Amino acid sequence: MAPKAPAAPTQDPPAPAPKAPSVWDKLDVPIAHQGRAITLPAEPSNMPMDKAIEALIRKKADEEQIFRVFEVFDAYPHDAAVAVTKAMTNLYGWASPQTEIFKFLGMEFKNPPTMLAVKTGIRDDDVMQCPLGNFKLPGVDEVVKTLFWTDDKDEMHFVIHAEVKKRDRHIVLELATEAKRILKEASIYRGKPIRLGVDEDGDLDMSNPPSFMDVSDITENDVILDREIYNQIDTNILVPIKHTAACRQHNIPLKRGVLLSGDYGTGKSLTAKLAARICELNGWTFVLLDKVQGLRAALEFANRYSPAVVFAEDIDRVADRRDEATNDLINTIDGVVSKRSEIMTVLTTNFVEKLNPVILRPGRLDAVITLRAPNAETAQRLLRHYAGDLLPEDQDLTAVGHELEGQIPASIRECVERAKLGMIGRAAWTLSESDLVVAAQTMKNHLALLNRKVAEETEADKLARSLKAVIHNGSQERLEHIQNQVDEIRDRV
Repeated sequence: MAPKAPAAPTQDPPAPAPKAPSVWDKLDVPIAHQGRAITLPAEPSNMPMDKAIEALIRKKADEEQIFRVFEVFDAYPHDAAVAVTKAMTNLYGWASPQTEIFKFLGMEFKNPPTMLAVKTGIRDDDVMQCPLGNFKLPGVDEVVKTLFWTDDKDEMHFVIHAEVKKRDRHIVLELATEAKRILKEASIYRGKPIRLGVDEDGDLDMSNPPSFMDVSDITENDVILDREIYNQIDTNILVPIKHTAACRQHNIPLKRGVLLSGDYGTGKSLTAKLAARICELNGWTFVLLDKVQGLRAALEFANRYSPAVVFAEDIDRVADRRDEATNDLINTIDGVVSKRSEIMTVLTTNFVEKLNPVILRPGRLDAVITLRAPNAETAQRLLRHYAGDLLPEDQDLTAVGHELEGQIPASIRECVERAKLGMIGRAAWTLSESDLVVAAQTMKNHLALLNRKVAEETEADKLARSLKAVIHNGSQERLEHIQNQVDEIRDRV
């Protein structure tokens, strides 16, 4: 048998040619739910099923990615808390607070949600309960948290914080968007007269949120001042509030600064109350500041709720000398808010002579209005206002008007109360000029005794008083004290 021929040497099969990349390796497609069929893209070419599966897996992983949501509200925290609570009710019909459970050193701790009571108006029952803490929102697997947060400038904000899957992020953002809409359209502070509390450092006192002022009982007819003074107040304070649109149309800045000066009882606080009422009637926010040291914080607060009036009393407490506090007040007036802002700042003082002149420089204040005790004509109008129906319209008040000229309104009101005794003594039902004149004269004498100045103690009086004390006590220490006083007098002479 012939031998077999040797087998041919074996060879590896040829390597397959490299596969051209598919167009679907470079394109991503959105995923939409519609109809009853799974539809694949046909442009720029039909999408293969394996590429569709890869895209779905990639999309699923993307949707499972955890994102951090941190929504900060540009509003006073209590206002934002109310808005978020209302937004939850609008969107879901209810809110579901959750107790937070955490472990530390092997022990389990529970942190229940907090129920924050927020005043929303002047009535006792104007209160809204706002839960703070962890929440479960419908359709969101993870917990959503609401809290007060302090930034690096020590300013407190209300925030919504959550770490949620990408697919659920829109639910949290929808809640924040609805809350911001409520803040814009139905803020509890915008367009309201409020008192704003600040601490000793002039910062907002977060433990003492703004309180609402009831100014419904005042009208412009209740503010009775000398006519030229009232006209100045009306022009410089009330007109921009009542005619805001016209001021904008004529390019009249609504950022204004006004100083009211005058003695105690001449009408500065009454003017504040009237301004608050006019603000309320015309959609302006009115902020009454309890400490002038907080002017910067008040202006920043008002900037969120403009157009607004900030009313700060007794600025002489910080502006009577050129120091850091005065400089801060000047800088605040000059530009803590932009020139295009719509914030009117009204400052008051009982001692205008104590103010550093730099505060009064034209351009820093738009108007300086001096209030004074009423003249004779104004005193008569005040008498009729306080007496009401007890004073006949045709009653001549010329004499009593002159008697009461220069007396503050509170004294004129007291005069009317005293005159009622004379009316009762006559068994009458209306006041006469005689009743008022007698009461005015009595009031005048009374006030003269109260206002008399006690003579200041002279250096000689002090020395004599000290000598008497030494004779009485026989004290060597007093003798040394007297000698020191004598030396001081000699040095001054």
